[in-house]
Amino acid sequence: MKATPARARRWATAALSALALTAVAACGGGNGGSSAGSGSADQADLTWQFWIGGTEDQAAWQKVADQAHTDHSGITVKLQGTDWNSYWSKIGTLLASGKAPCIIGMQSLRTASYASAMLPLDDLMKKYNLKAEDFDKPIMDGLKVDGKQIAIPYDSGPMVIFYNKDMFKAAGVADPKPGWTMDDFNAAAKKLTAAGRTGLVTAPGDLGVTSWVRTFTGAEPLADGKLALTDPKFEQGFQSYTDFVRTDKIAPQVPSGNTDFETTQFTSGKAAMQLNGPWSLIDTKGKVKFQLGIAPIPAGPDGSKTYTAGSGFGISRSCKTPDAAFQAIMSMTSEKPLTTLASAGRAYPARTAAHPAWFTAAGIDGAKETLDYASENSVPLVTSKNWVQVADLLGRFGTQALNGEIPPDQALKTIQDQAGAGS
Repeated sequence: MKATPARARRWATAALSALALTAVAACGGGNGGSSAGSGSADQADLTWQFWIGGTEDQAAWQKVADQAHTDHSGITVKLQGTDWNSYWSKIGTLLASGKAPCIIGMQSLRTASYASAMLPLDDLMKKYNLKAEDFDKPIMDGLKVDGKQIAIPYDSGPMVIFYNKDMFKAAGVADPKPGWTMDDFNAAAKKLTAAGRTGLVTAPGDLGVTSWVRTFTGAEPLADGKLALTDPKFEQGFQSYTDFVRTDKIAPQVPSGNTDFETTQFTSGKAAMQLNGPWSLIDTKGKVKFQLGIAPIPAGPDGSKTYTAGSGFGISRSCKTPDAAFQAIMSMTSEKPLTTLASAGRAYPARTAAHPAWFTAAGIDGAKETLDYASENSVPLVTSKNWVQVADLLGRFGTQALNGEIPPDQALKTIQDQAGAGS
């Protein structure tokens, strides 16, 4: 797939931001006054930079911000946002400048890229008695870099299978349950591939590819912090993944440049299964005209293995009032706002006390059993500092590998050669 000019510009901006962040780290990490314990703990007008999907989204997240003022009358949080695609280059530029807002939205897969300009939160967690065990462990670990907590999560979730229960029933295929195997999956997918429909739809996103590879062979994309896509076990798992399209024909070819293809194929009833995260489940349920089911990723030789990802809130090193910012974050990730987000279907909450509200809102049989099982077999996807580039290359060359345009091992070698030096 050829990169569009817009995508090339976004990647170039992200790359420049990453270089600038390296310089920030070398110079001591931004403005002064950023150590835990400095600035006013009770009086602050804070700005929160986040990704926003529109007016309705802005209003919903501002209510989360307002929880800080409810809990601390002297603290206010003003939300500033941009769309997801623009957010990362913008926040990279702001962090590199040393003039970033105090509170920063951070996604686990990108944390390593921006951690040098973010304040580690471990001391503040101890000072204000924020307990890590109140949150899902995989996402707490996923928002760490070099063992330091960079952000506190609001959402989380292991990658799982969404499936069309109506298609399964019509084909006489039993609903998948925790413990189902790759043999079960392949048999179901082949039976469901008929009459212009496929058993699966996939596209080479980073979470999807790495989760399939992990359940196939247990291989990780990084080894000792370095990109390891040409490791034989990773190559083996990736080839098995591309075989879904290349040889088994249980999934359709992936058109280039269509970012909504995977979701559209599944929600329109053209594909029976899709790998996705629980953060999308309630939204997906609202879009489909069939009964939606959820199952763990099928088990390979060593069992069902998947990755967890999620997002949270951190503090820039340039923040003059980190204590106030941390107290705001504690409020924003407390049980009340996360329960509200869960009830509205906006997030699968990272705080375990808010889980029941999400399961009630989802209203899908077996969802709790599936997510509990998947979480137990999940680890955070640890990424490299140049993961934005890796994910972009994976989308381009992974598509070519799926479609049979280049061999899978060649695709991985190209990604490794182009991105590996910067990992």
